[in-house]
Amino acid sequence: MDEQSTSTVDADAAHSVDHEPDNKNGHTHPKILQRLATVPDIKRDTSGITTQYIGAGIVNLGALAAGVCVAWSSTALPLLAPGYGETHTVRPDVSSEMTTPAAVVHNIVQNKISLTESEASWAASLLCLGAVWGSVPAGLISEYFGRKKTLLYLALPLLISWILVASSPNVYGLYVGRFVSGIAVGALSVAIPPYVEDIAEKQQLKTLANFYHVHFSCGVLFGYIIGLVENTSWLSVLCATIPIAFFVAFIFLPESPAYLMSQGKFHEAKAALRYYRGIDNDIDGEIKALREFLRFSAKNRVTFKELFGTTATLKALVVSFGLMIFQQMSGIYPILFYARKIFEKFGISLYPPSAAIILGFSLVSSTYFSTMLLKVVRRRVLLMISFSVMALNLGGLAIYYHMKASNMTTNNTWIPLLTLCLFVSFYAAGVGPIPWLMLREIFPPNVTRRATAITAGVHWFLAFGVTKLYQNLEDLIKPGWTLWHFSVTCLIGTLFVFFFVPETKGRTLQEIQNEFEGIHKKKRHRHVIEVESVSEA
Repeated sequence: MDEQSTSTVDADAAHSVDHEPDNKNGHTHPKILQRLATVPDIKRDTSGITTQYIGAGIVNLGALAAGVCVAWSSTALPLLAPGYGETHTVRPDVSSEMTTPAAVVHNIVQNKISLTESEASWAASLLCLGAVWGSVPAGLISEYFGRKKTLLYLALPLLISWILVASSPNVYGLYVGRFVSGIAVGALSVAIPPYVEDIAEKQQLKTLANFYHVHFSCGVLFGYIIGLVENTSWLSVLCATIPIAFFVAFIFLPESPAYLMSQGKFHEAKAALRYYRGIDNDIDGEIKALREFLRFSAKNRVTFKELFGTTATLKALVVSFGLMIFQQMSGIYPILFYARKIFEKFGISLYPPSAAIILGFSLVSSTYFSTMLLKVVRRRVLLMISFSVMALNLGGLAIYYHMKASNMTTNNTWIPLLTLCLFVSFYAAGVGPIPWLMLREIFPPNVTRRATAITAGVHWFLAFGVTKLYQNLEDLIKPGWTLWHFSVTCLIGTLFVFFFVPETKGRTLQEIQNEFEGIHKKKRHRHVIEVESVSEA
């Protein structure tokens, strides 16, 4: 890099931090080396790939914690239903005059909090409402305080929320705990991807970016598995171990190189990038590109209001909002939040918690394989297939419910289980990850962070509405017609993708922006004129 550009960046950052000078040999300042010495060297990873994978895995423990929060409703709410209690063995007082054998040991049922169906729907959906308030400002907070600090501090409200859920003497404490956990979940959904994007090499980014969805699905599965405990207090204790593990593991990783450089801490930024690139990679070119990107972002920073200023950005927002609308209106969150209750309602012979675990396995496996599908299948094709198959499975389940309600068929295990497993599998393969992936493909880099914050807010607000109104819709038109409603929504989502969503795989940002602007570049015709040179006789 030339001296002029270097001095420009140094001057821009001088107001924010003091520079740490190099020592006489031109190496990083000893204090920086001392701090980085506390970061574990992962078997001297020379290429940096292993370090990037482990770093992305650790930071996405936050996504694992978010998935556990979602699964809690399926496992805990049936235990808090009226009439459900925990059986305790009670021994009589020695001083008691009762001497009959029946008084030696007897059982009583001791109820804790008992939730009506309306209260249970609030306990489930308040997580999503809190996520709205956490997702929108999370990007700005991480830019000001730093990616690492923001993520570390989010472990605290998660831990507090589980303490409130476990110890609350009434339903209102439970509401507060769920809302607080929702704030953390929403903030994590916005704050985790930028950190992964900052530490990942370009060729590894698409794979590492999908770690969020894989870990989130694993969190849902973990929440279903611990539901076998059937004790709300122990459920909260087990759930609280995830944010604790996230905090302990993540505290050893370095700060985001991009954030450090934006604060003028160039030596620390270079050391952090070196940690994630290994000792074999030359990072000077990447450092130069990062400086240029930060300079460009600073000069072209947009406000939330300016997002609606250009035709291309406005149409991109319509596409991202539309995908989130049909994603949530498909009914995925009610199915994940009320999985055990749905299986009980369909009267399957399989133990409902076990059926929920099978559903969780389907979600995890499909999310994992979606990483490979996204590399070979075009976005629009995968979205349309995903929406269509989801609609077919919901319609099939609705038909089964009507037949069962009319006594045309007996209770069956495999039909509800198979249809719901296929539903979540195709959701995880397309409708789940692609709307988030396309945020990086249809928006310019200087717009992506704010567009992601707004889109995440829309996502969680819709999740709150659908989850809260699911119980009301089920009471109003019965489960069968509720499933038909979700099925028809998926079909409309297929049409929306066909008519409005552009293909982004293998296309440049400029080509996508031109399509939004209505600019269609015509192919240039090349006229080839062959001139034969005649040699003089």
